[in-house]
Parts: sequence; structure tokens; C-alpha cells
Amino acid sequence: MKLKALCLATSAALLAACGGEAGDKPSYDNWQVGDVYYSYPYDGQDGVSPKTPLVLRFSHKVSVDDSNFALLECPSVGDACEDTGGNRIALEAPQAVDGGMGVVLQPAAPLDLTTHYRLVLSDIQTRNGNAQFDDGGLDFVTRMASSGPLSDQQMAPDLAVSKVIPDGNPLQFMDFSTLRLQFNQQLDVTTLVYGETDTDGSVELEGPQGTVPAILLAKGNAVTIDPKEDLVAGKSYTLKLTDSVRGVGQDGLTGGYTRTWTAGDSMPRATLVQEVVQATDETVDPCNAPDAIGAKLTGAAMNCVPVQSTLLGSKDATLQSGDVHAELAFLPNYPDVSPLRIARNSLLTGSNIEVKVGGDVAAGIETGAISVTFLSDASGYLLPNPYSDSHEAPKQVKLYMDVSMTAENPEANGALSQTLMHVELNGMALVNDGRMEIDAVGVVEPTVLGQETAFGLLSFHMKSYEDQENAPAVVPDMTAPVLQSVAPAVNDNGVADMARPGDPVILNFSEPLDPATLEAGNSLDLLSGGVSQPFDWELDGATLILRPVSALAMGADYQVQLSGAVTDLAGNPISPVSSSFSMPAVVGEAAPPIVMTSYPGFPCASDKEHWEIEAGNHGFCEGGKTEDDRNPVPQLPADRSIRVSFSQDIDPDSVVFENSEACGTGSFRVEKVESDAQGVPVRYDEDGKRKYRCEAGVPGTLKVGARSLVFTPNEPWEEGVSYRYLLMSVNGTGGQQADDCSSGEAICSVDGKRLQTAVLRAPDADMGGPDMHLHFTGAAPRQSVYQPLRNLPTADLNGNGHFDAGEPGYGGNGPGVNTTGLVVDSYDGDGILSDPSLVCDVPEECDIHVVGGLNTEVFGSAVYRDLQTGEMVIDPETDEPLRAVRVGLYPTMIQASSVTLLVKIISLIPSETPTETQYMRMRYSCVAWPEDAENFCGKTNPDGSYVYDEIERQGLIPGWIVETESGPEFRADVEVYLDAPDMHIVLDGSHSLHSAPLTLNLSGPVAFLPDGRMVIEQFNSNAVPIDVKLGIELGFIPLANPEIYLQIPQNGLHLQYLGEPIKQ
Repeated sequence: MKLKALCLATSAALLAACGGEAGDKPSYDNWQVGDVYYSYPYDGQDGVSPKTPLVLRFSHKVSVDDSNFALLECPSVGDACEDTGGNRIALEAPQAVDGGMGVVLQPAAPLDLTTHYRLVLSDIQTRNGNAQFDDGGLDFVTRMASSGPLSDQQMAPDLAVSKVIPDGNPLQFMDFSTLRLQFNQQLDVTTLVYGETDTDGSVELEGPQGTVPAILLAKGNAVTIDPKEDLVAGKSYTLKLTDSVRGVGQDGLTGGYTRTWTAGDSMPRATLVQEVVQATDETVDPCNAPDAIGAKLTGAAMNCVPVQSTLLGSKDATLQSGDVHAELAFLPNYPDVSPLRIARNSLLTGSNIEVKVGGDVAAGIETGAISVTFLSDASGYLLPNPYSDSHEAPKQVKLYMDVSMTAENPEANGALSQTLMHVELNGMALVNDGRMEIDAVGVVEPTVLGQETAFGLLSFHMKSYEDQENAPAVVPDMTAPVLQSVAPAVNDNGVADMARPGDPVILNFSEPLDPATLEAGNSLDLLSGGVSQPFDWELDGATLILRPVSALAMGADYQVQLSGAVTDLAGNPISPVSSSFSMPAVVGEAAPPIVMTSYPGFPCASDKEHWEIEAGNHGFCEGGKTEDDRNPVPQLPADRSIRVSFSQDIDPDSVVFENSEACGTGSFRVEKVESDAQGVPVRYDEDGKRKYRCEAGVPGTLKVGARSLVFTPNEPWEEGVSYRYLLMSVNGTGGQQADDCSSGEAICSVDGKRLQTAVLRAPDADMGGPDMHLHFTGAAPRQSVYQPLRNLPTADLNGNGHFDAGEPGYGGNGPGVNTTGLVVDSYDGDGILSDPSLVCDVPEECDIHVVGGLNTEVFGSAVYRDLQTGEMVIDPETDEPLRAVRVGLYPTMIQASSVTLLVKIISLIPSETPTETQYMRMRYSCVAWPEDAENFCGKTNPDGSYVYDEIERQGLIPGWIVETESGPEFRADVEVYLDAPDMHIVLDGSHSLHSAPLTLNLSGPVAFLPDGRMVIEQFNSNAVPIDVKLGIELGFIPLANPEIYLQIPQNGLHLQYLGEPIKQ
């Protein structure tokens, strides 16, 4: 106790020198100099978020405007940066904080990735002179992308270690240090294996006794090595990495990496307990409370963590609180650069957030308490002020953390739980009234719903307790982790009816698990039929993800097991887990695969006689009518991937991708289209068809899933440049060869059936189809969020367009999701037909079962406009325009199952007519041709401006998520074409179910599953007439033109759209 008191007293005395103490007499040693005291980013910082604000603090109050600042984009990292006039980045008006002692600058738009910037100050006058950076500017570099084109995920083409923390000088390597490495590329984290590098390990910290027992954490380009026990002071330790460590492009770490340090002696240590001070005592929405205390550096509510995103808006934040116990190295030995450590499993708790979609529409769920758990020892340093040598200048504080973010409530936890690596706080430390105060700024960029990178600015403030002898002690963690949700989830029959091949197995816990206690095949296992299955696993926050090497198989039984040997970071064991599920069983003959969704583009082979790619006209589907809408040529933002989903499991060997700049090779091709000097695609008219040629292949990475393809280019798509991707098949039965499914001629299912690309032409089951050419134009990145959704059928599980005996059906509970009820409304038999009715042996056969998917674009909060009138909607309670979340639907094709019509011919002869498989083609909201069409995409006003905005000109179907008394509701009016290409009428007659137009006014609730996924239910609010006009002939002699009036009754259509698994 005496030693502890002595250490505390010594530390307090030395900490009092941290920039002086309030009440000290002012120093006039540098009276002629007005200093910058602090900045975020700090000078030389890399990995900066492109959405970062620029935060400055000065030695004296300042009065500034736009003329005092210039943010310059520099030629490249490390190069000199001059103000050319053309390289200035637009900034919003500067915001003064803390009475003019500081300024916050926000770039008008997100900065570019992997780019060097310099902030230059001009004529900022303080009471003590002109404030300036010593070298003329503040330099920083923005981070890499975490996904997207390969070049955006790399700072350089050759993989290298770009930063090591601690670096040895000035950040000392200590006996309590945790090593953090950053690379110049995103990593293939599966190649990082901790252990002896002379055997199977690729990462090792070697000490006097060999490999140091340590925890390895890795995500993105960040790696942390956290020794389980303190190192031995005065001994040498060597970090070793082998060349088997690989970057995202699969290039190895050439020559490996080795670095040696001698561990500094931190003893005797002192523990400084600091309180993370609450900005307010309000418990409801505290970060927006009127009395919330503003942070000294940013002016935002202190210790609040906002999560700004398109999906969640920018209004909500969680208020952090708790105590931080920092171990300080013996300060007399480290008076200039003072190391500190915050122990693994330290915990900060955040306030509840009421989740709002787009920031305005209440989602009906709350997060509960949000926990931030330290996954490794946090490393910190107190350093001399880098900008000023004034006695009053505060010390600089650096703190590096790896944390888990979790939410108390399962629905929110499933969506938000994740690991945030190398969170870096940069701040300043002062001693006021004997208490050390730290103010710091940092950024977190969590992923929201697995789709969007959000942005959070941390305005951190903590203050040491005045009486350290009686400061709060560490509260031991005695609570065991609780399993909150499992995906795939099961229905009452134990069937995972929302799962499909290619899905991972996801377990969400209430707190993070200790990765050292997870061992595949021992404490963690995945079994099928009682036999262990090979799988990879990953921890992301409190979420455990299992990825089977062989995709989950339809009809198979599985079991996930975790033993009681699995613990949290404090060693509290979980209750053993044994979670079983069965994949939906498939019966009957498998159907040929079709494309359910394609992004970008409509999933069919286009009629090449009528398209005009050079005019933005992608034509219509083969087998459609010549008067069908002409679909627009879509855009693809520069940083997005091509995505294709299929109705059946795809044989991966049939997907041949050459990954070169060669043209015309493989069953999956991505090509730049030959264009003229103005960038317009060149058309060649051959054999009555309009053709376009490949200029060069586009290299990239193709990931083949069980039912999906995802292609990501090596370089971003160029804005305004024309591209296409091709899904190859074989057109006609006679042209098929035995090796089509392996030679690159055709994409095939695992059953050996070729991809059908023109289903409106009624191909036979053993036929493929014409090659599917999908053209698009490169575009600038968007702030909106791409959100893919699934339709999973209740009945037609094999996707063959029929309800087969043995399929699950309704189970006596009435129609399930993704079904459509159909009734006969009336008829006009024209003297030939009478008594039409739907015939079925079981109720499922009288309903239509839907198989499909839907791609959407979420644009965020906007003023809500009525779908029918287009008029602004006023909120009756506030008399203000009502806000809702704007959504665009990418039109696609939906497969619908067959129903059978029974009629009597001349009142005597019964005749059954099955519709066979039907298809609904969602129609674009505007057309690419003709130009005089009322809804022509390029329609202009008299002044030359476009009638439709940039998004509407893409033809997306408008939709809205609207807040209602019963919760959030999604609304959209969808125009479709209905086709029954295989329907055959008695006496070889004709029918009108070809491009038959229907209007669906859809609405329904939006909810969230326990695993965090969004579920949208849709019902038709209008009765939908389907008039079937028949033509009956005898030979070539017309006999009659009867009509049967069918109807989808109000609420008879029930669609369910389900988000993809949060963790892929």
C-alpha cells in the first residue's frame, strides 16, 4: 500500500506538468507566437476516414472565416503539395467551438480514398501573433476501401507492413505492450496463423523462451498481437511474419518481416482511475438533450458516439459512461513519452438508442445498453505537444484500442455486433485542480446491417478521480455470455425455411467470446448426420460465424455444438450449445437454372433486333412483344460489384472466368465495349441484329457461391465508359454438347442443366438459351445503399413452377408467404366455354407460389410524396412535410407457379388447362424508347432540364418506408407484365397472357428478425384483374373468342422480402 501511494504521489506530481495546471501564472516566453495546440487528424496521420472533420485548437481565441483555410489535394503520398488553385477542396463554413479556442472544418463532400491532403492556415491572428503549422501545413492520408475494386483496397501493389505500434521511437516497446501492425493492403486474414514460424505459423512473437503465448486479432489491414502475460523487462523480443501472409490480391509478403525490440521496464506502476464523464443526466436521447455538455475539441455532446449512415440517419448517438483504469509506467523513468495500458476486457457502457430507419422512421426496436468491450490491452502514450513548446501547451495523448461493439437487445445486436480494430484516439491532456483531464477525438466506422459503412466521430472526455486512493475499483466480470440468436433459425418443424445453400451459420452472443477457447472439431463443431463437417470460423464482435467448406445442402440435417470450454474474455463459461436445424427438403425433378436477379441490368437475354445501346436503350426480353417497354441501360457506381443470383445451385466448374484482357473467353465474361472517340458504343448491324463488340476484357475477382456470382474489378469502373457482362449458355437442343458445362460454353446447375436465359420463348427443359449480354455504364460512387433482398417460397422449393407432392405446403395454417391467391371473377364464354373454375387436389395447387429476389437502393430520408398523385404529404400533427425513407426498386423477373383452369366446352366436355410456369416482369418507371412516350426517361422541361432526376432516369420503381401507428410500413406501386409462355389452349387456341399488364399497389410492415435481418411483408391493397382472352379455332376457322376474368383479390398477394445474412 505504501508503494502504491508513493507511485501515485510521484505520478501526480509529474502529471501536473502536463501543460501546466489551471491557475498557474501565464508564461510570456513565447508571447509573439500564436500556436496551434491540437489537430485531428494529427500531422502525418494515415488511415483517415474520408468523412472526417478537421479539428483544430489554438493557444488563444480566434475569429476565422473561409479565407483562413485551404484544404489541398496533393499529387501523391509523400510528395510536396502546392496550392495550384485547381486542387482546393470545398469546405463548409468553419464552426467555432469552446468560445473560439477551436475550429471544426467539414469538407463539403467525402474525400477520396488513399489520397494525400494538406490543410494550410492563412492569416489566423491571435493575441500572440499568427497561428501556423511549423512546416506550413497539416498533412494526412485517407484510408483504403474495405471492399470494392482491388486498387481501392491497396496503397501499393506490393504487400508490406506500413506501420508498427509501438515503433520504438518515440513510442517505446514496454513489458506490457501490445503489438499492432498495419499493412498497405487489406489482408486475406485466413493466412494469418499465430505460432512458430518454423512450422505452421505465419505470425510469431518470439521471446527468450520461444513463442510468446498471445492472442491474435486480425481484420481488414490491421493485426494485433496481445501477449497473454507481461513480457520480461530487459529481454529481447522478435516479431516474425512469413511470406505466406497474403494481401487481398493474394500477393505474399515478399521476404517476410522481422523486427526486434528490448522490452522497457514499466515497474513500479501506478493505476490512474478516470471517469468517462456523462454529458447529461438525461436518460432518453441524452446526446440530443438541451443541457448536454459540449466537448472541448468538437463542440459535440461529449462522450457521445453518433452513428451516421443512410440506413440509420444522423440524429442518434449513444452516450458512453464508465471508469477507465489505466496502468502507468513509472513516470520518473519516462518523463517525456509516458506509456500506459488499459486492460483487456475493460468495459464502457452506452445509452439506449431507439432505432430509426433513415433517421426518421421508428423501426420498432431499441438497442438497449450498448457495450464497448476492449478485446485486447489498449496501448497509450502521453507525448510532448507536437506543435508548440510553450509551457501552457497540453501534452498529446495517443490511445490505440481493439474493441467489440454489442447491443443488449437481440435484434439490434444481430445488426450491429462487430469488431472495430485499431481505433485511434488523438487528444490532449491537462491537469486542472489536481485532476488529469483528457480530451480526445477519434473515428469509428462500423458496418450497418452488413451493407453500409457508417461514420461515428468520438468526442472523448475523461477526468481522473481526485482521490485516487478511494477511486472505484475494477468491477469483476462474473456474467457468462448468453446465446441471443442463431441463423439459420428454424420453424416449428425444425426446418430452416429462411436458409439457402451458401448461407453461413451465425451465432450472436450477448458479449464477445475468447477466441483462444474456440477450437474447431473440439470446443466448436458443425455436424451433418452425426459427422463433423469442415468449416472456417470467425469472431466479429460478439458474433461467431461458421462458413462450411461445402455449402449447406437442401434436405440435409445439421447441428452446431459449442462446449462449456468456450468462455468470455474473463473466463466465464457459456452454457453448452447444441442447435439443430434441417435445410428445406427438395422433391421432384430439378428445373433448369434461371437468373433471378442481376445487378446491374434486367435478368434476361435482350432482343437484339430492337435494342440501341448507344442511345441508352437496352431493348426488351426475347420472347416479349415488340410493343413492350424498352429498358434503360443501367449505371454501375465505380466502387460496386456485379452481382447475379440464380434459382438453382450452380456447378462452380461450369463458371469459367479467364481473368484477362482477352475478349470472348469463358462462360462468364466482363468486357469494355468498343466505343467511338466520344465514348459512344459502336453498333454493327449484322443479320438483322444490332451487335456490339468487345474492346478488352476486364480483370477482377470472381466469387462463385452456391447460387450467386459476385465480380469485383481490379480497377474502379470508369465514369461514362460502356461495359457489359455475359452469362453464357447454349441456344437450342441441337447445339448442345456433352462438355458444355465444363468447356466454358455454358453456365450450368449442379444437375447439369444449362442456364435458361429466354424463358418467355418457352424453351424445353433440356434447352439452354442465347447468351445473356447485360450492358451498363460506369458512374460515380453513390451515397445511397444497395440492399439485396430474397423471396423464399413456402411451397415451390425446387423452383420448377409447380407444387409437387412432398413439398411442405401450408400445413393447415392457410396460405404462406410468397403466395398469391387467385379467383374466377366472371367469364364470357362466347357460346363455347362455360363454368370456369380453378381445380386443385390440395389448396396449395390453387395458389400461385413465387420464387425470386429483389435488389433495392436506399436513398435515405426525404419528403414523402404520395405514390399516386406525387403530391407532398403533410404531417397532420406538425403541419410540416412528412419525412419518410426513399427507396428505389430495381426491376427484375419473378417466377410464379402454375395453376389449372377447368372449363366446360359447349357445356358438356370438361377441359383442364394448366398455365404452366408463369413470369412477372417488373416494369421500369420510365422507358428508354420511344422519345415521345409520356414516361420517356430522357424527357425534358421547356427549359431543357430533365423531368426525372438522376435516380428516376435509371427507371427504378419508387418506394417508401413510412412511419405508421402500427410501425414502419413499406409502400410501392409496381407495374408488371405477366407471361404464361407454356400455357396451351384447347384446340391449339391462343391466349392473351403475353406481356399482360398488371398494376400492384403494395404495402406492408417492416420488421427485424432476432439475427438483425430486415423483413418486408407486402400485400396488394387493390384487387388485380387478370383478363384472359382466348382465341379458339378449328383448323384455320375462328370459332370463338371467350374471355375468363380472373382476379387477385385484395390482400390475396403476400410477398415477403428477407435481407441477406448480416455476416457473409
